[in-house]
Amino acid sequence: MTKLMESDGDQKGDVGKMERFLKRLGRWMATYRWAVVGAWVAIVAFGGYYATQVGGHLTGGGWGVPGSGSHQAYEMVSEEFASRDATSLTFVMSHATHEVGSPEFTEALEQATGSLMKEAEIDRVFTWVDADERLKDGFVSDQLDTSIGFIEMNVDEGFAQKALPGIQERLTDSIQASGFNVTVLGAPAFWGEMNQLSQAGLEKAHLYAMPIIVIVLLMVFRSVVSSVTPLLLSGFSIIASLGVLYFVAQAMELSIFVLDAALMLGIGVGIDFALIFVKRYREQLDQTRGNQLEAVAETMGTAGHAILFSALTIIGAMSAILFVDIAAVRSIALGVIVVVFFLMVTSLTLLPAFLAIVGAKINALRLPFMSIKTAPTEQGRWYRLAHHVMRRPVLYVAGSVCFLLLLAWPAMELEVSTPDSRMLPADTQVRSGLSDLEKGFGVGYSAPIQVVVSSSDGELTDEDTLLSLQQFQADLENLANVEEVNSLFSFFPDADMEMISSILTENKERLSSDEWMMLYRNLSEAMNVVIFDVISNDYSSSEANREIVREVRDDLLSNENWTVLVGGETAEGMDTSQSLNDSLVGVLIFTLALLFVVLVLTFRSLVLPLKAIVMNVLSLGATYGVLVVVFQWGWGSEIFGFGEFGFIQSFIPILLLGLLFSLSTDYEVFLLSRVQEEYRKGVSNKESVALGLEKTAPMISGAALIMVAVFGSFAFAGVLPMQQLGFGMALAIALDATVVRMFLVPATMKLLGNWNWWLPFRGGKRVENREESRNC
Repeated sequence: MTKLMESDGDQKGDVGKMERFLKRLGRWMATYRWAVVGAWVAIVAFGGYYATQVGGHLTGGGWGVPGSGSHQAYEMVSEEFASRDATSLTFVMSHATHEVGSPEFTEALEQATGSLMKEAEIDRVFTWVDADERLKDGFVSDQLDTSIGFIEMNVDEGFAQKALPGIQERLTDSIQASGFNVTVLGAPAFWGEMNQLSQAGLEKAHLYAMPIIVIVLLMVFRSVVSSVTPLLLSGFSIIASLGVLYFVAQAMELSIFVLDAALMLGIGVGIDFALIFVKRYREQLDQTRGNQLEAVAETMGTAGHAILFSALTIIGAMSAILFVDIAAVRSIALGVIVVVFFLMVTSLTLLPAFLAIVGAKINALRLPFMSIKTAPTEQGRWYRLAHHVMRRPVLYVAGSVCFLLLLAWPAMELEVSTPDSRMLPADTQVRSGLSDLEKGFGVGYSAPIQVVVSSSDGELTDEDTLLSLQQFQADLENLANVEEVNSLFSFFPDADMEMISSILTENKERLSSDEWMMLYRNLSEAMNVVIFDVISNDYSSSEANREIVREVRDDLLSNENWTVLVGGETAEGMDTSQSLNDSLVGVLIFTLALLFVVLVLTFRSLVLPLKAIVMNVLSLGATYGVLVVVFQWGWGSEIFGFGEFGFIQSFIPILLLGLLFSLSTDYEVFLLSRVQEEYRKGVSNKESVALGLEKTAPMISGAALIMVAVFGSFAFAGVLPMQQLGFGMALAIALDATVVRMFLVPATMKLLGNWNWWLPFRGGKRVENREESRNC
């Protein structure tokens, strides 16, 4: 018995240091509660001003991989071709009956040009109406129902992205005749509309989720004041986070998906943290007979301890993603880190101060006909469920593992891709314009593969070099699934190489200024870089396009005369996906190591962390598998309202990994912390598991249901990447709160017995003496 007391005392001493610090912090927050709340009100008032403006500073860029072939091609094209920079746009006009060249079509084109030229951000518009006769055919589809034009802007990409939705709206209103569809296309237009869709999706997601959140909070707390508190905490944290992200966006590029991810996590995790804290505070309030100062301190030592380690785990797991080469993915991870940091700080400062002010009124405005129980019974349904599972532990472990493995099986076919036009809903303006462009000029016309040939030794204009380049184009045209290749030779369909060389070097006056402007879209003004636009018969993310890129990179190699780089959406998507896949293993190892260390420090055990990691891997595999079934195989396309994309967005698996592992660890910490409390009191391993589940399951179930509602709402609202992330997170939390927490955890802890708490140089002595304690 003495040995047991010494062993328990050592462990309690190690774990208790942090708890004692948190208790002191809680007392300080409660003592100076009005000052703390006042400081937070000032912070939120300041942050709120900037939080409303952050959306306008988010961009769609940052998907390139520095040093990759596609990124080198992008940089070269941006430097050498003024007509192909980020704000050089295309617009497309179509009509079902009026042909290009008809008076009606010509008048509509002139109206569109006039509207665009009124915009302060636009310098030049060049259309079929403006083009020389030799160039007109290149502006018209074979069916004569669609025409394209080119737009040059005088602002940077970020400003263009913000301005283009309004420009598009005014452009549409300027066409007086009915039946004309006119759309500005290009990366800023695409991401500008994506930003609007994202904002609309957030509003719709909140509309879906909020009633469920309120109902669940009322059912868990059974009083209005307790139920409102988590919402206030989330609101304060999110506003402060968005205010910080506004200033971060001034210094670095942040993806438009940052806002969705930050709000998704801010609401879900914020309510999760506050729910745990408030529920434990109400228990402590009863135990301390209304002494709110002591209740706050004790709550900080227990629930605050769990929240601190949970938040640090999320931050640590997402920090691994900051080392990924993709700037857009790093920015999403940064957004999550910022919002979780503020959730942690508000949970440990604002929340205890607020509860000290509210005191016993936390139970005010009770729901009629429903009692408020703060102390769980020891014979409740969760207690009985735990004992039921632990009577048949092998059966439940085998059944749960087989179920998760069955769900994980489709993950063997997981394929990732970067965004293309099919991310946008069919009824959006940009998607409609892209559809017109694809019908008129071919599916691959909207996102050609750019093969960039450059020379470091001088111009590519002598006759021999032009002959070699012409043969290179012929090789490109002979590749499977290539419809056509546009290059400088497209401007000289009947000329021999001698004549082309002469025009490019000595007789430049033979081409008009408009012809030179169009030629400079494929030949740099220094005449040392040539772009071949390879137009395929499929979408940019298709396997056909990927095979074209691979063949060019593998077979059409650079020679002593020039260097070949492959760019465009397809090549960038391949390089991004490869980079993320390469990073996945490193992020996984870092995350698992971090979780192991956090759980060892939290529970003073080596067995529990290993068990948690195995369960997390099973849950992650199951989540990946269901994502493949729904979004890749398309079994949920009608339910969730997305088209036939056929891929998982490339950044979703790595984000899910970090988020799932860290959020699953939340529930592991919340449950096992309570189990450990009971175990330290001298209760047997089996009984401590049952009591821990009884005392935490209502809270975990309520928190999980809220998270599922928040994350799941994004699966039905918003853009495809957020649908996939929201669905994946909702599914993962649902699996974790049911299969893992209700069945796997009790069953495995029963099988492992006292070895659950084994730690070298301490655990052995403790395992020995736990049985002794029951005989004393």
